[in-house]
Amino acid sequence: MACLLFLPAAWPAFADERVPQWRLVSDKDGIRLEARRIPGERFDELRVTTSLKVSPKTVADYLLGKYLDEKNKNISRTFIQRGPDMALWSDVLSTSVTSDRCYSMRFERHALANGEMRVKFVSLDYAGRKPMPDCIALRARGEWTMTPTGTGTRLTYASLTDIGGSAPAFLVHRSLSSAAVSSVRKVVAGASGLVLPRGIGD
Repeated sequence: MACLLFLPAAWPAFADERVPQWRLVSDKDGIRLEARRIPGERFDELRVTTSLKVSPKTVADYLLGKYLDEKNKNISRTFIQRGPDMALWSDVLSTSVTSDRCYSMRFERHALANGEMRVKFVSLDYAGRKPMPDCIALRARGEWTMTPTGTGTRLTYASLTDIGGSAPAFLVHRSLSSAAVSSVRKVVAGASGLVLPRGIGD
């Protein structure tokens, strides 16, 4: 499940009274995980925040570069379009316990005037012929926000994902939360030039 969290619409910059507030799920080793229910969605929106000692640009470069190139034993990836500020690709995610998930994904970088950078991502209809007719579509959206600080970057990852199918909700909630934290740990390590923690590459 660790790679299910690739995929935004722009998140509102102001509080909407109709949207529940964030609730704390965990805060450990400098990584804070929060969740909130979104009306009409099956699963929680997740938000993970942490800090690292590199620039926002370095993080964004990693997200659109090595992060997408890292091998995963469960994912077959085909790039459709690739550039320094945008990437479009298709994935087939296969595991031994669930049906295959087929989806396409788009990453797009945006630089803001205050030095902040954002990489927004959104799932699309699968581009190309599905390897299996019954492959289930995954739907997701979110963004990585890199805010400059005096010592580096404040990194925020927000995502809303529906894996499709009929998997038990409690198992999906747990897997998505774990995957969100793992994704952030992977970006922190990779953007900082460190070896990925054991198991994060999976």
